Amino acid sequence: MDRHPATAVAPPQSRLSDWLNALAITLLACVLFGLGCFVALGSYLKHHDVPLFEAAVYLEIAFTGGAAVLLAVIYAWQRARGLSMADLGWGKPTTPLALGLAVVLGVLYLSWTSFAVKHSPGMQDVDVFEVNWVRLALVPLGIFLAVVEETMMRGFFMTELQRARVATWLQIVASGACSALYHCFQNPTPIGFFPSFVLFSVHAGLYVVGRRSLTPVILTHSIYHVFGEPYLIMLILAWGTIY
Repeated sequence: MDRHPATAVAPPQSRLSDWLNALAITLLACVLFGLGCFVALGSYLKHHDVPLFEAAVYLEIAFTGGAAVLLAVIYAWQRARGLSMADLGWGKPTTPLALGLAVVLGVLYLSWTSFAVKHSPGMQDVDVFEVNWVRLALVPLGIFLAVVEETMMRGFFMTELQRARVATWLQIVASGACSALYHCFQNPTPIGFFPSFVLFSVHAGLYVVGRRSLTPVILTHSIYHVFGEPYLIMLILAWGTIY
């Protein structure tokens, strides 16, 4: 019978401390991704009239830098408590059902992306299936971003709440809400928040269905990035209030 590694190994601490850990990593993501990338860099690129495609590429590179910082922080945080990344779900066995759902979710999301691009300002002539060297160069960055974001907001965030004995349904809702929070800085409206909230709540549910393994959620998130970037970021910019 499997025990959750974090609850078995980590030193005891209060529920408040666990909540604060989860909120602290969310705040850091808001600073690096929300303020640093979407607001500061996005505003700079708009001010200098950088075309939408190029702006999306620059932003993905910036997101990668922020993600490297976040991954280093999480790794150091785990080491300081005598834990490893495996305690968050890295390499943990999962289920065929979760892997199948991950692929289905990835295909459905990409189908929606293709539709949304054709109905977005300034993107009607974009071919989301075009293959070029820029998109190929972004593939490793997209996979890295998927690994970090899922490690952060499903693995670390939800494990902290699990240690705080928070109900699973509330872990899912909180993970979805906090993920959506730093995704909507460029468009802080219900339209900017709720689509991301729904999507990442589904990710959190998939994490639970997959026995808290990160493999299924990293798989589906990687599908978005590998086949959807830089058009996903272009969509965010096109519908945002900053760009």
